[in-house]
Amino acid sequence: MKRHNPTSLALCVLLVAGAPTLAQNSGNAEGRATAAAQQDGDLPSIDKVFADAVESVGGRDKIDQIKSLHTVISMSVMGTTITAVSKWSHEGGRFNSNESPFGNSEMGTDGKVAWMKMDEDRYVILEEGQARELDEQASRHINLLDPKRMRPEMEKLEVVARERFGETEAYKVLFEPKDGEDGGFMYFDVRDGRPLGMTQTSESPMGSQTTTITLGDWKTIEGVQFFHKMTIESPSIPGGSVEMNVTKLEVNALGEDAFELPEPVKQLAASEGEAGNTEGDSGNAGGEIKLEDLPAVYQERARLMIDDLKARGKEAIDRRLPGMEQMLSSFPEGDDKLTMQYIIQELKKVK
Repeated sequence: MKRHNPTSLALCVLLVAGAPTLAQNSGNAEGRATAAAQQDGDLPSIDKVFADAVESVGGRDKIDQIKSLHTVISMSVMGTTITAVSKWSHEGGRFNSNESPFGNSEMGTDGKVAWMKMDEDRYVILEEGQARELDEQASRHINLLDPKRMRPEMEKLEVVARERFGETEAYKVLFEPKDGEDGGFMYFDVRDGRPLGMTQTSESPMGSQTTTITLGDWKTIEGVQFFHKMTIESPSIPGGSVEMNVTKLEVNALGEDAFELPEPVKQLAASEGEAGNTEGDSGNAGGEIKLEDLPAVYQERARLMIDDLKARGKEAIDRRLPGMEQMLSSFPEGDDKLTMQYIIQELKKVK
């Protein structure tokens, strides 16, 4: 069996998860941030920070005129180029696709029916929790430009400190999703409110690890400034970082058919019984995979990932599964793919 670099599994999870949802928030981080906030009585309200963020990129009127976004992002990882396409509509349409030398993947929704393409001629209907993961990925740009859009999904949003983010003085905002999913900190420029990026901290067998996401290369399109570069720094990434560059960004250019359901999806949606039997499988046609089937170096990593997601509950698992299944289709045969198949298999057993 072909062997692969042990870090590649963590890297693929990082990339497929999308920038806003990369790692679990460390509990100690909240305590440190709250203590800092108590020492600083001059912190603005969260409403003020979010309002300034919108003004910094063009203003509320311009933001509200955005009815659709079409972005193409390119990144290079270990000599491999990955291209990601996202489409977003104010009316609820969403679409994501990834293209790499290992394979392609597609997910989308017309605002009512969410779907994922498993292979050349097989589609599945996504459940509600899985559809939210698709929404988060496709809404990445608009959510970071207009952070108040994230409010309905958040248990806590609080300005907790004023500190440096890179070379810039920033307001630090704690965010915690209602469903217990990945939380962390967002940073906004003290001078004009511009969103700068975010940090998220997770625990691993190697100790506490922090992922830092930095936004840059701002360009004005239709009166709104959009970031065209996202740098992700993480110990999980070979070389320590990856740069994602926006090669195409169009505002209000999508046609009415941009989110039309593929014909096979229409057929699935028309039959509840058929749709109920089309949830993605683990990709293992040869029977159930056992933990002992995995190479020793992968077994502990698989256990940790499964235990972490189980601890967050079924809703969190439902949100993660479509991205993991989407990623699986692009894996070459080998230990990485077998491990991901095992993880998906075990998570689907959670009721």
